[in-house]
Amino acid sequence: MSSVSAVKTVLEADATLVALATGGIWDLNETGRMGLNRSNEATAAAFTNGMIKPCILVKLRSSNPAGDAVDEGEKVMSARDMVSVWFYQDSGLDQIDLMRERVRTLLNFKQLSGSGRCLWAGDSQPDHDIDLDANVQRSDYAVWHIRR
Repeated sequence: MSSVSAVKTVLEADATLVALATGGIWDLNETGRMGLNRSNEATAAAFTNGMIKPCILVKLRSSNPAGDAVDEGEKVMSARDMVSVWFYQDSGLDQIDLMRERVRTLLNFKQLSGSGRCLWAGDSQPDHDIDLDANVQRSDYAVWHIRR
């Protein structure tokens, strides 16, 4: 299982987070190259009357060798995936803050099924997405695993 799939599975299994993210919990496989967008039929559930509902988008930011463990004979090595969790809200930051804290509770120091150990790696400052006319903030998580 990919790190993004493992993270998304944990998030979607939590009733509290699902109740907060009324616009859904998405990844790029679902949104396609257009991402969260009013004109993207795939993500229509994330919007009401053209305004984005509180929602989450999970993306792989990078994947790099970690160098901690290498076994040339078995052809395995340690790797670190940086998974970004993007939080959206039409106005204000109250729902973003609640979703962000809940995600940290769910992911930080957790072993992800089919992937690896997950550690919080920081948050961006709150920002405004001009295209969506919505507030946005990102949390990054390092997922350590063995790559074959």
